[in-house]
Amino acid sequence: MTNKIIIGLGNPGLKYSGTRHNTGLVLADSLADNFKKYRNCKAFIAEKEDYTVAKPLTYMNKSGLTVKKIVKKYNCDIKDILIVYDDLNLPRCKLRIRPGGRSGGHNGLQSVIDALGTKKVPRLRMGIGGPAVRNTVEFVLERFSNPEIREVEEMIIEAKRLIYYYIRHGMAGTMNKYN
Repeated sequence: MTNKIIIGLGNPGLKYSGTRHNTGLVLADSLADNFKKYRNCKAFIAEKEDYTVAKPLTYMNKSGLTVKKIVKKYNCDIKDILIVYDDLNLPRCKLRIRPGGRSGGHNGLQSVIDALGTKKVPRLRMGIGGPAVRNTVEFVLERFSNPEIREVEEMIIEAKRLIYYYIRHGMAGTMNKYN
């Protein structure tokens, strides 16, 4: 069995730390420590016994460039990666795992789809809720409020459980259990 590669999307740098758009990076950080910088991939990567975790060093809208380099580095099938990212089209703290599909307007995922040349990119969507009236860009780049933080921490714990289940049971079994 090929090890899965979990890739958390977000924006690098302190300016974006803790923002809604960096939920994928928060999950990646919770899955591993001791990341090493791989300049040729433009990513931080941590290799665990059963899986690998990667955090692109590119901005969200250029994530596909890094994901393509990671796929090449590990010479893996696209079905062996799992892109994890925030989704404002899902209610806050809802999780959805899928084997592929359209980007749903998420620029980071669209970049991955474009770079890999397929919509069959496995993904875990983590709901951040959407703005009622406000500007979408402003919304995703702001930090969670204090009342939201506890809910998001619980979502990250549940997302970790989902990923561990996915590593052992694959996409179909995980979709049956979690979706």
